[in-house]
Amino acid sequence: MTERVLIIGGSANDFGRETEGDVATFQVVDVIKKYGHEVVIVDDNPYAFTTSRHDIQVIEKALTIDNLMAVIAKEHITAMVTSVGGSTATRLGADILKLMGNGAPKVLGLSLPVMQATQNTKYLHERLQQLNIPTVQSRLASNVSEAFDAVRDFELPVVIRPIAPMGQTLRLQVTDIDDLEEAVETALNRSITHQVNIDKSIRGHQEISMLVIRDKRDTTVLIGGVEDMDPVGIHSADSIAITPIQTLPDPVYQKLRSAAFKVIRGFDVIGLLEVRFAVDPKVDDYVITRVTPYFDRTAALLVAATGYPLIPVVTRLILGETLEAVQTPVIGANHTALLEPTMDHIVIRFPIFSFGDFESNGVKTEHRLNTVQKSVGTTIGVGRSVEEALEKAIRAAHFNNRNFSPTVMNALTDNEIIEKLIHPRDNRIFVLLEALRRGYTVDELAEMTKINAFYFYKLRQINKLEETVKNKPWQMDVVKLAKYYGLSDGLIARLWHAKYEEVRRYRWDNGILPTYKAFEPSAGEFEEAANQYYSTFESENESIRLGKYTALVIGAGGFRLGDGAAASYVMAMVAAELQAQGIQTVLMNNSPTDLMFMPQLGNKKYYEPLEISDVMNVIEIEQPMQVFVPGNRIKLINSLRQNGIDVKVIAKEKYLPSSIVDDTSRTVVNYFYDGQTIYLIGMGSQSNDGIILDQSVMTEALWDKIPRPQMSSETPGLYQMLIKHQPSHNDEPLMVVRPMPFTMVAFLDKVTGIDWMRLVIRYMLNRQTHVEQQFLAQLKSLQWRIPKAQLTYWHADFEEHMEIDQMLDNGRYAIGATYHLI
Repeated sequence: MTERVLIIGGSANDFGRETEGDVATFQVVDVIKKYGHEVVIVDDNPYAFTTSRHDIQVIEKALTIDNLMAVIAKEHITAMVTSVGGSTATRLGADILKLMGNGAPKVLGLSLPVMQATQNTKYLHERLQQLNIPTVQSRLASNVSEAFDAVRDFELPVVIRPIAPMGQTLRLQVTDIDDLEEAVETALNRSITHQVNIDKSIRGHQEISMLVIRDKRDTTVLIGGVEDMDPVGIHSADSIAITPIQTLPDPVYQKLRSAAFKVIRGFDVIGLLEVRFAVDPKVDDYVITRVTPYFDRTAALLVAATGYPLIPVVTRLILGETLEAVQTPVIGANHTALLEPTMDHIVIRFPIFSFGDFESNGVKTEHRLNTVQKSVGTTIGVGRSVEEALEKAIRAAHFNNRNFSPTVMNALTDNEIIEKLIHPRDNRIFVLLEALRRGYTVDELAEMTKINAFYFYKLRQINKLEETVKNKPWQMDVVKLAKYYGLSDGLIARLWHAKYEEVRRYRWDNGILPTYKAFEPSAGEFEEAANQYYSTFESENESIRLGKYTALVIGAGGFRLGDGAAASYVMAMVAAELQAQGIQTVLMNNSPTDLMFMPQLGNKKYYEPLEISDVMNVIEIEQPMQVFVPGNRIKLINSLRQNGIDVKVIAKEKYLPSSIVDDTSRTVVNYFYDGQTIYLIGMGSQSNDGIILDQSVMTEALWDKIPRPQMSSETPGLYQMLIKHQPSHNDEPLMVVRPMPFTMVAFLDKVTGIDWMRLVIRYMLNRQTHVEQQFLAQLKSLQWRIPKAQLTYWHADFEEHMEIDQMLDNGRYAIGATYHLI
């Protein structure tokens, strides 16, 4: 039977919601269509890569229960997928099941109880108690008075959580009774049902996640486990996370593994489920704090870390296949998906914080980390040791953050060190390193921070290594050791007071060269079709040059404020068009959630920091004909060109300048430039709140009146002219030409129905055809897919997350956006 499958999207990107859901959605669509089913997707995220597909039905509507119910009726929907749209899709799916009862479409893979448990921690605790699984002590409250009653029973500290939260999950730690009322009211206002949970605090426990999958025959597989270096009390997204798990004794590990299987069975989930544990390190007892039946940052991390094709496998499971029957070429031609991944490397996820972006513009933020997420993105580092993975993760995440400067650490007083140890900030890893340098013992630091002593021994090893490198310059054995543990050429150069080029040449002259290892789900036990690699400095190299004519595409890095999702979208479009042109494509990035790294794109992928030394290492092995780099990486672009590399810059402008305060809106004129001639696409308006594109304003007279600016560059691209007002016969407007912001590129694609970045790449490669030339000559008559639409920047709750109490230029600081038809 052919199903009409509704995929509920995730809407705007936000804290805790990068692009991982879009990565999963694209793969889900591919598998569903291979089974002959029809796909309808509802989403209003202008940066979604999946909704740019031309082989599915896309409905641009706000994700509300009324809109979805109307779509289900009109489109004759028979099944739904809610596991790729985050908590928003899960909540809406549960609401549909409750409202429609037996007449509702079936939700593929998920039961109503697990969808409810995701939203309601009290319900989760009740279900876990029925399964005889330990859980956090909790009390439901509908007002401040009931919250005070619960606190009297539990004693402080407690954690306040909204039931069925609007947006992402919120956890507010309360340690002082004077703060309780404000925290409860904040959580009540975030709750759709106006209820909160009061949880007894388990601060200081070790936080562990396990991701398991299950098929219809009750066969289960553990995909992997992740441990947070930081204890409970710091939001998991703000913690440094490590996989595979390093510090759990095996009996405890096996206990958690069994409990995760018991939970996925108890909730009757087909597909994937993440189970989050808090482990008391003193007695090795545990409680379950959360279940997540959708693809989130933990699943994205484990996909990157293991190479296991999780989403294609899970999609086949929810469509009725068994693990034993699912064949996957990644694992090997003669093997099925019934394989628990094994890792012979370490992967560390490192959070990206935006405090520096705010403070460089005079916006004061609170750096202290707690149960409310403050990070806006993540990167990863991969190596053969914790030290190597950590070194690579740090430089991947914070390539220009002043707070991570060793100079700043040296200037801290002892009292400041102690205060930052007790109340951690974003740069806590450098504070820990500095504390070790000043003679704090491992036991002292473990007691103060509740971080496992294992990690302090690793940090002490890094300190010793840096000291050795500093004191023994230009010694080959020392350089070999430094490179093996992940120290970059740039760091070695700084320790030697030398130039990066001198260190790199010394390495080359002495044969100290990187080798590359593949991400293999069986750790090389079976012959596998792996195409993802990381570097290390060992003897055996598993990566050989892809081909004689290849292109290297450098990603946008980790998700950040302003245009993180849009940048990911644009660079994915670059990779997709190179692939469509038959060019073998090597992709390089350091984000586990990036769209560019979905399996459908690229022939070969490297998870590496995007510093010049790492990029040059990949270039030396792959010898690409061209290197494509987003225009914001100015330092990298200049360094590559100094090394004689042919760099194709994807012109980038990040946001409408925040200095525009006198007039909150500007008219913008959008152009396509082929390297010689500039073509008018259309006009719209842009402010710090959003963008409006309207084809109807382009009258015949206005089309001819609008100027075509002279371009000094020969690089094809999308450009934009800002004008203070529409041109008239009486005066000339104030005009500024700039690269088109990535936010506008993505939105323009959705509105016009044209993939403009693909066209840019064809002209960059000089592979345009007569069809493209004719298309550009007739832009005046192009019928836009959507004649008029409005993009609205998502007002992330910075007051809550970052403790900011002033108005922000949302065009600059927005994490995501939505759009609607006018």
